[in-house]
Amino acid sequence: GCGHYGTPADGNRRSDHTSLQGTERGEGEKSTGAGVIDLKLSLKERRDGKAILFAKLLGARELIALDTNGKSDPFIQLQVVPHHLFPDCELKLSTVKKSTLDPMYNEMFEFIIPQDQICNGVLVLSVYDYDFISANDFEGEAMVRLTDLPRNSEQHVKWTMALHRPKKDSIYKILEGRINDKVAMKFVEIRKKAMEAEDFKLENENSSGAQKSHKS
Repeated sequence: GCGHYGTPADGNRRSDHTSLQGTERGEGEKSTGAGVIDLKLSLKERRDGKAILFAKLLGARELIALDTNGKSDPFIQLQVVPHHLFPDCELKLSTVKKSTLDPMYNEMFEFIIPQDQICNGVLVLSVYDYDFISANDFEGEAMVRLTDLPRNSEQHVKWTMALHRPKKDSIYKILEGRINDKVAMKFVEIRKKAMEAEDFKLENENSSGAQKSHKS
């Protein structure tokens, strides 16, 4: 359930990286140097206990150039987390826009969300530079807590969110900072166990590989 979470007042909105809230970008907002995402968001409740999150991805601006030509081939990944609370919310991908730092998308995405979990949900938008040969390069990410979205509004509300370039796994660090939130802590715990298991697996593979080479 939703527990103690409520919708914060507009006056509490912040745009620094510790906030899970999106904001309208104003003159006072600090630029992160990683660009911004423009989108329209709304949350409409249905009678069956579900809600539809509408996200119209308008575009991004002032992205970091990651290709040798001084441009990027950006696409945006949208997901609702934590995954164990929103198993039916599949990860969504925008199209790839070639050779630009100011891509325009105008693409609509929908997520079906349990109403009793809205207070625990976060929409995360991650920007990547598409690479045909190797792994896609990470550009930056932004996130908005679902409780900050207007419910059952007739209009989508425009949000402009600054992108950040965290060192590693920032969404989990932010959730870990919410020590009073049992759901957030459970999410962090599950994620840490998964990461530790992966590290253990890699160590075993490396050690067995070393043993094989030693025997030969």
